[in-house]
Amino acid sequence: MGKNKILSKLNIRDYNNELEKILENKLFSYDVKNLLLSMLYKIENAYRDYETVKVEGPSKKEFIENILRIIREKALKILLVKPGAPEAKELEQKNVKYKVDKENGEIVCFQNEFVMLTALLKLDQTNANLEIPYDYLEEPLIELINQGRLDSMLEVIRDFNGWSWDIVTKEIGDIKGNFLYQNLLLLNGKNINIKKTKKMYNTIIKMSIQKYLANKENEDYIQKFEEIKKAKKERLDLFEHKRDLLDKITEEKKEYTKQIEQIDRTLNNNELLKKEYYERNKNLPNKEKIFSVSYLVGILEKERKKLLEGIEECNKIILPKEYVEQKSKLEEETRFLESIQIDIYRNDIVEICKEFLENVKNIIKGINEENKNKLITWIYKIRYYRYIPISETESVRDLQELNNLFEEVIRLIIKKLQKFRIWDTFSENQELNYKILKEIFNTKIIYLQSINIQCRFENKVLIVEYYDDTVIDSSLEVHIDSVKIKKKFKLFM
Repeated sequence: MGKNKILSKLNIRDYNNELEKILENKLFSYDVKNLLLSMLYKIENAYRDYETVKVEGPSKKEFIENILRIIREKALKILLVKPGAPEAKELEQKNVKYKVDKENGEIVCFQNEFVMLTALLKLDQTNANLEIPYDYLEEPLIELINQGRLDSMLEVIRDFNGWSWDIVTKEIGDIKGNFLYQNLLLLNGKNINIKKTKKMYNTIIKMSIQKYLANKENEDYIQKFEEIKKAKKERLDLFEHKRDLLDKITEEKKEYTKQIEQIDRTLNNNELLKKEYYERNKNLPNKEKIFSVSYLVGILEKERKKLLEGIEECNKIILPKEYVEQKSKLEEETRFLESIQIDIYRNDIVEICKEFLENVKNIIKGINEENKNKLITWIYKIRYYRYIPISETESVRDLQELNNLFEEVIRLIIKKLQKFRIWDTFSENQELNYKILKEIFNTKIIYLQSINIQCRFENKVLIVEYYDDTVIDSSLEVHIDSVKIKKKFKLFM
């Protein structure tokens, strides 16, 4: 029986064979094809470890099928370059490892599986679809989610090699962006909702804008942001002087009405429509040009709708109740805008972690006998969370301000694990139980179910050794006068 028939009967996908068939129809060089096959091998080899440690993320099937789709449908030309070669000059000048031309489906990159995977994912990247309260939040939030999702997917071959988990911090595209994204992912799952909690939502927005403003390449946005801050403050000042506000609203309504009338004239006159089409395209770069006159009609209709909403808002502000509500919202937004500085403060990171852990505590408290397997998921999630980098040298677990809260969460998880008889109870001394078991949240053993623990007591010192099956991983010393404890036990019952 052939290999494919055997795999088919076992319901196992031969992704290597599928990729080879795709590559038969591609005019890629021999080296490119080999690199793509090597990249796929690394993904397949590491994926089980990756999804075990991370918990949240696409299934192996979803992940690999997506990569195969990108190669089949999006990658039209791939050029590998070597350091120092003439073709690599542009990359080296910009200090980057790849270049992607999404419009033409082209990739230029160095010969490396991680770089190739990065370029392929970039080739397919589309903007995140987010519900946002203010237009000026869109750019920084989309960049945050897109870069965070990219870094998260690249972990599979960045941090896993088929037998160990080792976080390569220097290869993370955006450490602080990755931190923010992982908070959202671990708390919400794949369906990221940044409004899950208002406090975390506001802090993440603030940090995403701070990051965006710190990038001097975003010059247009920086100018726009300062103008928005100024406009909001001026608007709030008007609310303090109601007569001036009413005059301003009257002027705004007149302007909105004038613009609506102009749009209506354009929509009802083909010559004016064509003129508007050419005028707008004349000042737009190629990638932003309006495709057709019919597409322009859709744009104008959206602009008209927004202007009508503006008139409605003006009418509402005149009402006493609405006036008070609008003023309150404006005060809140102005305070928020004024609080944004370019530097990201450590306190912001700590606040997000605190809210994350408070949410986790509530989730753990809600787990009962019927859904007790969720506890195992949260062991992995908390362990992973503690190792999320917040800088090139620090991770979340290094934040001393979180020690007490981490202890509360870990104690709660341990207590429930033993209550539901998932983890062994090896001592009547609950404090000793905690000291020994909390180390599980520091280990980098990939499969926690394979952990064996051995104890020996010598000269008032309890020596605890943690084994990955039969291989020792780490040890702990506890100074104690006397102890009654099992000498050897498997963590999971």
